Amino acid sequence: MPYVALAHAGRVHYAERGERRAGRPSAVLIHGAGASSAIWMMVLARVARAGHAVAIDLPAHGPSSGEGTALDGSRGLTLARYRDAVGELAGTLCLGPSLLVGHSMGALVAIEAALAWPDKVRGLVLCAAAPRLPVNPELERLLRDDQTAVPAWLAAHALSPRAKPAIRRGFLAAGDVTPADVTRADFAIVRDTDLGARVGALGCPATWLDGADDRIVSPPADRPGAIVTLPDVGHLTPIEAPAAVAAAVAAAIA
Repeated sequence: MPYVALAHAGRVHYAERGERRAGRPSAVLIHGAGASSAIWMMVLARVARAGHAVAIDLPAHGPSSGEGTALDGSRGLTLARYRDAVGELAGTLCLGPSLLVGHSMGALVAIEAALAWPDKVRGLVLCAAAPRLPVNPELERLLRDDQTAVPAWLAAHALSPRAKPAIRRGFLAAGDVTPADVTRADFAIVRDTDLGARVGALGCPATWLDGADDRIVSPPADRPGAIVTLPDVGHLTPIEAPAAVAAAVAAAIA
């Protein structure tokens, strides 16, 4: 899987599938808090049948370096830093106006990018998302006191009770994929971000993919765009319903 050295964001890793097709935008997939591009693997394989897709590892996630800055030179892990890394990667790869696909915190990054660069974003597919995302106090305690218990907590609360046993086993087997300090920074970003007053200014089409069994996010009904509720799906949409996510992406880039 390729890396690219970005002028501001530093050394960023990404996964790439499919071929660029005339008249079809590329899709840029953005993972959520404490995750990596690996969460998109089953989605990428399906999207590749319809077009071109790139899944970024945000700074300090997966193999991506934690060194680097936002476009304004500021350091630290912030929503702006993540947004700028996505924009810089898309520009460096010459993707042109693209579809942004975000999961949970990644949806906040995607919305921020669409508001910052409306001419560069053709549309949004937002999975398990809302303009403001809650952070469960019990999860915050585990992130502070017992990071090793976080995967089990997420398996119990973020997956649908009807998730297939193989999905649950695979999620638990993956364990922690992100350093504890980075995961804590991610959830601080989630806790402190409220895009409710700005989301109405989106100028591109948006599709929200909600899990009917999502016990992490209870999104408002008045979000702009189309809202699709996926039955028997919890908060981890990309691994619980990869075919449904890929279908929404394929429809958006067609």
